[in-house]
Amino acid sequence: MPSQPHCPEPRRATRRAFLVGGMGLTALALTGCDPKNSPAPSTSGTSTAPVIRSFNFGTAAEPMNLDPSLSGDNETFRITRQIYEGLIGVDRETGAPIPKLATNWIVSPDRLQFTFILRRGVKFHDGTDFDAAAVVANFEHWMALPSDARASSEQGFHQVFRHHEEIPKLPSTIPESKPSADASGSKIVDPEELAEHTRATALLESLRDQLKAQPFVGASSGGSASYFGSIKAADTYTVVLTLRQPITGLIEALSLPGLAIASPQALGTKPVENGRYSYISSQPVGTGPYAFVSWKDKSVTLRTFPDYWNTDLMAANPTAPTVVTFKEISTPAGRLGALGREEIDGFDMVTLTGLRELVREGKLIVQRDPYSVTYLGMNRTNKWLAKSEFRRALAHAIDRQKVIEQFYISGTKEARSFLPASLGIAPSETYYGPDTRLTKELIESSGYDGTPIPFLYPLNISRAYLPLPELIYAEISRQLSAVGIMVAPVPVDWNDGYVSKVRSGEVAGLHLLGFNGGYRDPDDFIGGLFSTPTQQFGYDSPVLKAQVLLARSIPTGDERTNAYKEISTTLARDLPALPLVFPISALAFNDNVKNYPSSPVLDEVFSDVRLNT
Repeated sequence: MPSQPHCPEPRRATRRAFLVGGMGLTALALTGCDPKNSPAPSTSGTSTAPVIRSFNFGTAAEPMNLDPSLSGDNETFRITRQIYEGLIGVDRETGAPIPKLATNWIVSPDRLQFTFILRRGVKFHDGTDFDAAAVVANFEHWMALPSDARASSEQGFHQVFRHHEEIPKLPSTIPESKPSADASGSKIVDPEELAEHTRATALLESLRDQLKAQPFVGASSGGSASYFGSIKAADTYTVVLTLRQPITGLIEALSLPGLAIASPQALGTKPVENGRYSYISSQPVGTGPYAFVSWKDKSVTLRTFPDYWNTDLMAANPTAPTVVTFKEISTPAGRLGALGREEIDGFDMVTLTGLRELVREGKLIVQRDPYSVTYLGMNRTNKWLAKSEFRRALAHAIDRQKVIEQFYISGTKEARSFLPASLGIAPSETYYGPDTRLTKELIESSGYDGTPIPFLYPLNISRAYLPLPELIYAEISRQLSAVGIMVAPVPVDWNDGYVSKVRSGEVAGLHLLGFNGGYRDPDDFIGGLFSTPTQQFGYDSPVLKAQVLLARSIPTGDERTNAYKEISTTLARDLPALPLVFPISALAFNDNVKNYPSSPVLDEVFSDVRLNT
């Protein structure tokens, strides 16, 4: 547990540390121009005018909004991480939780009560004080989100506390496999299917017993499976959070950008734009090192907050940017060109082809360790994708290594589960490697008649997990057609609601998407993708839901590791989606940037950027 205020390191890491290889900078021969610094009118009353250090960052898309509790995209979080802070931070070297707005925390022996000692002397950008009442107000804001607003949220309250979820209703039995005729005409059941039925039946009985033995305690203001009990201010700078069931990764989860603390005064202000749920959707007010200035013409501008509480941090980096501008440039080629023309100082999601050019030009390249997964979704409300044989045929048709070699940076690995290797969970033994013969056998047994399968993919966007989505789509569709699986392309512009179209399931077929981990715990990936019934996959498994619900409460150790391996096995057998790759992602900068604080979980705050002066 952390011990003292303003402490940059925890007294001890509460979970196993992991290395962040992306912290290493590949500093290539630097060439270019002088930093773009200029004097500004003094606001301090001294005779020396402060220096403005500009930092212009090219983004792939505009933010959806600037209320992190209503957001689900990393371009939004990239900006809100500069403005807001949460109770818990992340150590960039180890990934361990560290003090942020909470300086200490105490966990009760039953792991149901968390007492947070809050940092004193912190002000929001509107001049109001940060205290326990502010924390309670934010929890009340999150709990009150209507269902349509919750649908836009990721990495926030409802993902961590599952506030509106219900206890899963397990089936009474697992259906037995039907016998088939062998070469002699005798009726037999495949021995592997018999063994799988035995395994699944044993799992079902175990889950039923565990749910009875570990009931949720206390009343719930949400669903029966809500982990949230209450949040109370014990005094001005002490908050007590009570759970109905333990969450092993709770402290790590509280570092998520969707759980950042906003000004209660701003939360209580009427939205200034029609169609916005909250005032802070367009006028964000946090406690972070940068305060909001403007959002117009597809650009967001921030400026350093003069009353920021962490004066030691700011003093330790005298070359940090003082004015930050995020400029939307939707295409990789556009961002590459803007960097060359010095219209921006850096950008994210460097493509493989762009990387070669950047290396030739001697740009600064910063890589991140893989902590995201790219997947091919299979919506089983489609007639053919509803068939297990057809989904397996499709999975065996895809050669992931060819996709990696063509479109991903060196070091990208094939994904055999949804959990990155750094989490220490072995993948399922069920593996869908490329196998043309088996694919054709499975296609024949499914009765597939050549009907094209709708295939959604995004346009005009780059993501760490999808650097070149149009080309990745083209390669996968080529591989499918080579074995006789036809697809009907459904391109959707990212800014025209690609993600919401995929998640709504309105086009039942295949789709490309990915998930970037927000904190170091397997529940972040598994829970974020599959804990609740989702129209994205047309998949609702009470067995899987019970597995996820129980696993997230198991204390760290072998039992928990084995529980998540069993979850990976369930997902591999049910196959609602095929994990494709764990991608390496990279950023590029001009020579006015000396250091950039990369993070696998994208916790990259620009007060740690070092500019050349």
